[in-house]
Amino acid sequence: METSGDSETTTTPVSVNDFSITPNPAPGNQTVNLQMELENAGGQEVSNVTATLFGPTFGSSESQQRTWRTSDAGGVDSEYRTMTFGTLTPASDTSPAVPSRDTVTFTSPSLEEGRINSYNFNSRIQYTTETTADTEIQVMSDERYQETETSQTSPSVENSDGPIQIGVQGTTPHVFYDVGTADEEMCFTVINEGEGMPFLVTGNDGVSQGDSGYDVTDSAEDKVRLTVEDVGNVNFESQETGENSANVELIGNEGYHCYDMELSGLGQITDLEQSTDIPIDVQYGYQEETSTSVTVEGRR
Repeated sequence: METSGDSETTTTPVSVNDFSITPNPAPGNQTVNLQMELENAGGQEVSNVTATLFGPTFGSSESQQRTWRTSDAGGVDSEYRTMTFGTLTPASDTSPAVPSRDTVTFTSPSLEEGRINSYNFNSRIQYTTETTADTEIQVMSDERYQETETSQTSPSVENSDGPIQIGVQGTTPHVFYDVGTADEEMCFTVINEGEGMPFLVTGNDGVSQGDSGYDVTDSAEDKVRLTVEDVGNVNFESQETGENSANVELIGNEGYHCYDMELSGLGQITDLEQSTDIPIDVQYGYQEETSTSVTVEGRR
């Protein structure tokens, strides 16, 4: 199996340019700013980008002064601690990628004079994207195959940037022995080469984005939506759904799905030799984490 002929494929499309808190050290019971800047470092658009903060104890009311509270010392809900970045567009030949920045203001915990505490802030970054790929398959009649003495090889796949990469199992050319139509099996792998977790955002079990990012359910974790396009007289049907698209579950960072490939309209051709580029698409959400820290000092 080969996954890509491009050694420069980026599997981490979202770059964290800045994740920091100012001031740091921070006085207790004072407002501080937590800022994050994200940038598209790949070649595919990423959409619905959010970063939800977690880690320290967030207060639910103004009276909880030893916790992190809103800018006016109120309770912090999940929406308040979620930063939004919209759509991150990749760089083009004529313009660089444009970073997106967001800031959340908190009131730091109240500490006794002379006390110093360190707090870790984690951020769960979520976004939706896709990986596109194509592979060339060759189809031959048995007569033509014997005549040319063609060797069987593993098909290569050209992947776009993205943490999910696509591979093809099997060999090419595909040899058929009957005229009219021919059926073959073609299997694909989807591999998580990033540091985070994919999740399903389309089809059955797909999750939707809320005010505080995606609430990823167990049925959506480690799943992606795979589509193999029909091209000309080459048609694909998932062995599970009977359609071009199917959900694929990744176990140990790798998933596997097979399609029935049907070649139609072959007529009485016995010397056929046909090469076809097959477009493949995987749609998914992706979740990864980063962290920063701040020191809070109890002052007079």
